[in-house]
Amino acid sequence: MAAAVMMGLMVNSVSASTNENSEQEIVITAEFSNPIGPDFGYVGENSMTATKTDMPISKTPRAVSVVTREQMDDRASVSVADALQYTPSIQANFYGEDNKQDWFVIRGFNQANNGLYQDGTRLDSAGFYTYQADTFGLERVEILRGPASVLYGQNPPGGVINVISKRPQHGGSFGFVSVDYGTNDRQQLSLDLGGEITDDIAWRLVALGRENGTDVDNIEAERIYIAPSVSINFSDNTNLTVLASYQKDDSDPYLQFLPMEGSLTENENGFISDDVAIGNPGYEKFERTQVALGYEFSHKFNESVQFAQSVRYSQLDIDLKQMYSLGYAHDLGLPDPTEANIVRGLSSEEGKSKSFSADNRLIYKFNTGKLEHTLLSGIDYRWLDIKGQSFGGNVLIADGNTPIQIPTPFPNIYIDTYNPLFNPYNPSYTDNVVLLDEATFQPVTDADRDTTTSERHQLGGYLQDQMIFNDALAVTLGVRFDDTKSTINNETKNTKQEVSNQEWTSSAGVAYIFDNGLTPYFSYAQYFQPILQLDKNDKAAKPERGEQFEVGLKYLPASFDGSFNAAVFQITKENMAARNAAKELFQIGEVENTGIEFEAVANITSSLSLVANATFMDTEIIKDINLANVGNRPAQVANTLGSVWANYRFFGNSLEGLAIGVGGRYVGETYADNIEATKVPDFALMDATVSYTIDNMKIQVAAKNLMDKEYVSTCGSGNCYYGNRRNVIASLSYAW
Repeated sequence: MAAAVMMGLMVNSVSASTNENSEQEIVITAEFSNPIGPDFGYVGENSMTATKTDMPISKTPRAVSVVTREQMDDRASVSVADALQYTPSIQANFYGEDNKQDWFVIRGFNQANNGLYQDGTRLDSAGFYTYQADTFGLERVEILRGPASVLYGQNPPGGVINVISKRPQHGGSFGFVSVDYGTNDRQQLSLDLGGEITDDIAWRLVALGRENGTDVDNIEAERIYIAPSVSINFSDNTNLTVLASYQKDDSDPYLQFLPMEGSLTENENGFISDDVAIGNPGYEKFERTQVALGYEFSHKFNESVQFAQSVRYSQLDIDLKQMYSLGYAHDLGLPDPTEANIVRGLSSEEGKSKSFSADNRLIYKFNTGKLEHTLLSGIDYRWLDIKGQSFGGNVLIADGNTPIQIPTPFPNIYIDTYNPLFNPYNPSYTDNVVLLDEATFQPVTDADRDTTTSERHQLGGYLQDQMIFNDALAVTLGVRFDDTKSTINNETKNTKQEVSNQEWTSSAGVAYIFDNGLTPYFSYAQYFQPILQLDKNDKAAKPERGEQFEVGLKYLPASFDGSFNAAVFQITKENMAARNAAKELFQIGEVENTGIEFEAVANITSSLSLVANATFMDTEIIKDINLANVGNRPAQVANTLGSVWANYRFFGNSLEGLAIGVGGRYVGETYADNIEATKVPDFALMDATVSYTIDNMKIQVAAKNLMDKEYVSTCGSGNCYYGNRRNVIASLSYAW
């Protein structure tokens, strides 16, 4: 359906642009071309993410998407993952909504903890130490699909997600205040103010406070977010923008790690309700404080030479306790004639992470005959330091009010312990949680946790030349060298492992810009990503490496403001690590993803805006330590994705001020494992928004999963996860 919508619009646009009698046609064009926003409507024309220059997306030989502020507002996006639900080749929120981090699968590759940037600098994350950007503080979200190591260093092959912060605007004052109320007693107060101190100094303050429940009983969350910023124009050629943020989450963890039997498939006791908490709400917690301070500096020496620097320091404190299903008791060797009880484990992490990143860029524009060059040279540095406490292995959850004896393989010999069984079909939560060692069933406490420190460093230098010949032929060449070092030190066990890599990566692209708006292109790109493991000889594992070949066609219609893109890609991921039964490390894994994607984003008229996309992939395990996996599709990857969203605003009649938005999302079937033994069904969801604007006041009601569909969003590693049920958010806002 999405592909049909896009093809129809393209055909109509080409016909309109060649019709000499279409003089009465109204053309809606973008008001802004700033590569960091703000944008007009749904179409983002420029992006810094793909090239780190202000090259228009239409001339960039890569697949790039922009989710504008207006798109996020119209769909009431509550997270970065939620904002990307209508973007091609992205499985967003595939675990359901998570308050610990945003989850993405891009072009068939999992991006967890990697590939997320803010204002061009990496949001360094590892394990549970993960930053989460609140969408209210964002101007836009940019997505570069495919390998991007030439500009960003170590990065997964799916691509880069770069969120752009709201920042001061020179030229006057403005303000926005909103009150929200929604499903599960969601309450939010939001504030966005900006103005000028002088003609050359502008400020902005973005803030919100939120409380909400979730689909799961007694799982609640609170957030406070404050982001002040200031922009100083020292001259027409020199600007400094300082960006700060503070975010405090005091919550219960959202995700519920359910057993596969009882969620995806039926247990003899039925299905586990999607409002059941696997963990004890009074015991679980997720507390996170994230603070960031950074700046962006730019100076134009003349019309040819410009220097830019982006710097960010971030600090994150977390305290996490979350329970998850380890499986049914009878499958784990514990007596349970009811076959209803599961055994639960605990994820526990308490600590602090600190990170620093700096990206220095020098841009030199010059001509050699008819060849226009934009030469980019840069040096970037990243550092991440984490110190935390966690249990070294699985820790079981037990009811301290119920002592029991567990039989051993030896006759008449039992282990005195506490009851580790939990019935999710008829849950009862103890007020006396006891933690048990998985091997001995004896109690453990927080004092038994390991203290681990880790450090990661990356120093990289890159060079890129964007060449345009005769305003038509565009060629981009890039090369980069990285020196990375990672150290993990378990201070409790006195063990240490260190991995260092020095890697070269390259990229190339060519595009031809026709006068009728068509731009065919070809690109090649490489990536690498360190593997923080040692082989049996204590030598550092080789980094994952891979490459992408991409052929695409872009189209900018002349009759309305829009962008149409189609791309065929093949990405190879090599050196994937796995261990055999003897725990020996092997790096023979390889995955190859081939696909075609379509995207249409358009402000068709002043009333109608549209987003549509479709993705069809063939993802395959080419090599694996387990030969049974070869030829199969990797777990949790959907080969078919599609979505359509349309928003219509009424003007010039009795319905003026009314706007209606309707959308649909489709995610194809996936597998819960690499052997394709368990299939997770596909699902389609419907979203809708209605709003009414009177002068500066707006009332909006937005609904996700409008039909309240019950579905399993994904399964993996023995657990399954229910998708989000219907969620409605009503808001009253005033802007000036």
